[in-house]
Amino acid sequence: MGTAPDVWNDMLGLLVALVPRRLWRSRRFSQFLADFSQPLVKATDYLLKISSPYDVGETHAMRVDVTSTDGSAVSVVQGHESFRRCVGQSCAEFALDLLERPSSGVHLPEQRYRDDNSRRRIIKKLTSTPGTFTYTGPVAVKSASPPSELDKALEKANEAEK
Repeated sequence: MGTAPDVWNDMLGLLVALVPRRLWRSRRFSQFLADFSQPLVKATDYLLKISSPYDVGETHAMRVDVTSTDGSAVSVVQGHESFRRCVGQSCAEFALDLLERPSSGVHLPEQRYRDDNSRRRIIKKLTSTPGTFTYTGPVAVKSASPPSELDKALEKANEAEK
């Protein structure tokens, strides 16, 4: 996932490289970072909104590419006019789904929605929230190479957590 203008991606990359992982886990540090960056983000959104012919600002789009070990691949794109509202609406949809279909324990989305019917149900809710301006659904793409060096990347991430 990335953002625009590119300077935000560069700054986040620099922060991740320089700031020790233990600080990222600190609620106090995270709150400081959020409070510090909020005026900058709002100013950037405002400048983009008034200077762009496309009325951008906090527009949000996400593309997810999935490649199977056999090389088959799909891509999904969703766009929403407001990142904040999209996140809030998504959280609310997950909470409503839990209330409508209670289950015991704590589950990751990929566990709770592992069967086709559950997945279709939540995807329909999440992609029909007000402000969603595009949703492609899964689109088969040309065969792609399976993820390379995934095991090494996971091992490196686990080492960094220690």
